[in-house]
Amino acid sequence: MKFSIITILLISTFPVLHLSCQKADIPVKTIAPEVNKPPLTVNYSSIIDNESNFILSHQLSDGALLMSADKGTQGYKLVPYFSNIAARALLENSSTVAISAVKMWMVWYLTHLNTDGSVYDYYATNFTGAAALTSTGDFDSVDSYAATFFTLVRKFCETSPADKDWVANNYSTQLKKIGEALISVVKTDGLTIAKPSYAIKYTMDNAEVNKGIADMIWLSQNIIIGGETEKWKSLLAKNTTGIETGLWNSENSRYFMYRGGPVANWNVFYADATCQLYPIWCDVISPDSPRARSLWITFNTNYPDWSTGKIYDAGGFPWTVLSYTSAIMKDKIKTNNYLSYVQSFTDRGSQPTSNWYNLEAAFVILAAKKMM
Repeated sequence: MKFSIITILLISTFPVLHLSCQKADIPVKTIAPEVNKPPLTVNYSSIIDNESNFILSHQLSDGALLMSADKGTQGYKLVPYFSNIAARALLENSSTVAISAVKMWMVWYLTHLNTDGSVYDYYATNFTGAAALTSTGDFDSVDSYAATFFTLVRKFCETSPADKDWVANNYSTQLKKIGEALISVVKTDGLTIAKPSYAIKYTMDNAEVNKGIADMIWLSQNIIIGGETEKWKSLLAKNTTGIETGLWNSENSRYFMYRGGPVANWNVFYADATCQLYPIWCDVISPDSPRARSLWITFNTNYPDWSTGKIYDAGGFPWTVLSYTSAIMKDKIKTNNYLSYVQSFTDRGSQPTSNWYNLEAAFVILAAKKMM
């Protein structure tokens, strides 16, 4: 998912198959521990509850999950990509309230599909309760929206098995329609372009697509009536190969930001450096692989203070996906440092930044859950 487009919008209003990476990679290094840090006591459950409440406080009565209470210039923003990940994070709580809220969001998404299976962004007249919605007539991408919805639906069905038949009997056709939207942006090399009007094959998007396709295989096998499992298995294999041959820059031991782009510059936080982490948290590569370890070490060498709350993003967004990646990499000290930083705000009933929104809350939830 390309945060550049969304960041602009925000400012103006923002696996079944693992790829083996054991060969021809940089030798394994040991992550140096942070020194002189006092023992941390992080209340993971409290963080999950507080950030879940933040997400829920921005849900409309029709199920729409809005980004935040930042009205912006055109209204309260709804970006389905962000909402998909936020809803997925809510399920880490797995309470009746969370399951009900996610179910409402899924219905909203499935009933707002365009004829091709894509979903537009919207503006609302309020950030909670009842509100009128106005479509923007556009979206940041087709590929990431579809992929993250598949990941959400799988998580929902695994969290609430009693609802599996509800999904299958009522929404199999719609899920296949979303699948066709995703397939429509897959190119011959197995990689997806963001959308027809923006034909760029991003590492970020394709990492999310890789995970989404793996989840679509599961849905085809276990949920969707008439699911085409073999088709999705073939697509996953092609996408995985496409990421390795078209997006991995073996000469410089890093990913290209997009296929055909220049060598990624570690000194550029977004998107050159941040895109290196997406294959890790999206399960394209194993966190135990030499490649993942090397990428994580290099990222932290260039951005050593993110876990203290320092913001490196030019748009002023905290990029809490760093904390989730850190948890996946089993970097306990950095993850706890950041979660402790967040908790120092949530314990006082606030959030770390004024532009905190549902995606930031979601990745903090996912990080905290991973650490439990």
